Amino acid sequence: MSAKITYRQVIARLAENDIPYGVLTLQNGVSVVIAQRGGRIFGPFLTEDSAGLYWINDAFAQPDSFKEFLTSGDWNIGGDRVWIAPEIQYGVLDRDRYWETVHTPAQVDPGTYELDQPQPGWWRLVEDVTLEAHNLASGRKELRLERLIRQAEDPLRGVGGYEDLIDGVLFAGYEQVVTLSESKLDGIMSEAWSLVQLNPGGDLLIPASPRVEVVDYYDPIDDSLMTIYPHHVRLKVTGTRQYKIGIKAAHTFGRLGYYRPLAGGRAYLIVRSFFNNPSLPYIEEPAHRPGCRGHSIHVYNDNGMFGGFGELECNAQTIGGVTGRSSSTDQMLLWLYVGPVEKIEEIGLHLLGVEI
Repeated sequence: MSAKITYRQVIARLAENDIPYGVLTLQNGVSVVIAQRGGRIFGPFLTEDSAGLYWINDAFAQPDSFKEFLTSGDWNIGGDRVWIAPEIQYGVLDRDRYWETVHTPAQVDPGTYELDQPQPGWWRLVEDVTLEAHNLASGRKELRLERLIRQAEDPLRGVGGYEDLIDGVLFAGYEQVVTLSESKLDGIMSEAWSLVQLNPGGDLLIPASPRVEVVDYYDPIDDSLMTIYPHHVRLKVTGTRQYKIGIKAAHTFGRLGYYRPLAGGRAYLIVRSFFNNPSLPYIEEPAHRPGCRGHSIHVYNDNGMFGGFGELECNAQTIGGVTGRSSSTDQMLLWLYVGPVEKIEEIGLHLLGVEI
């Protein structure tokens, strides 16, 4: 489980190893740290001495353990990241031998990002990637991924009774403008893939149609971990039992949240908002179900083998192949609320339409 890594520890480890980073200050003194290695966003940190609300690898705890992590080439450093999908195409050599051949291409993570600040208040991550396609297509694919990151305003600020709603609640938000482009249009399709690693102990809440389809990627999930309600899907993030599910773009609406209790009658809610476009194919597939596509949201729960975290995942719009487009620019927003349980529950009703 995570050693509850703080802002100071993240900054110290990055500086000790000459890894370029930037600090983006959000509302109410909250901050995130943007690291060039792996294109990570760490945090959000409420203070310089508080632990990040995202899962962060224990390796950050000590200088020696972090150096060992860097030497190992491991990708699993934590935080908010963007990969390139589909995994079944770029990260699996043989779908009939999924667990023997699944891997994370080094070109994707840690990648070859460059970090700069094009203007005050903005940070930019850019990398050029060449990947080999398998299973769904074959050949080499040259892609460019650009991410612009800046502060985002509270989406609730215009609703009636806002001052009472937010009283005693801390808000912070940021957006990523993610552009994925290909050097040439061919039959190989690709998507930007956003993944936020979560500390376990909470529930993922996904507003959905009463006809929602949930597709298992690994062993079937059970009722102790997932409940399907008439208008949402609720999943427990435990970090102790591995599962991965996908939800069809046609059945969801581009918003999902993670609710986690804190001590002293407090809780936090992380809400991800993105453009969900069911007219595009979303081509990720489970290894055992060729042709089963259309999932714009995925949820992963670790069993402790990789550190005991969960993942809130969403896919950007597909490019290449039958889409006829060679680039896509998507806005992905992250809103954080921390405060008394009853206040956070009310905010969940506003933004997710879900009774927490």
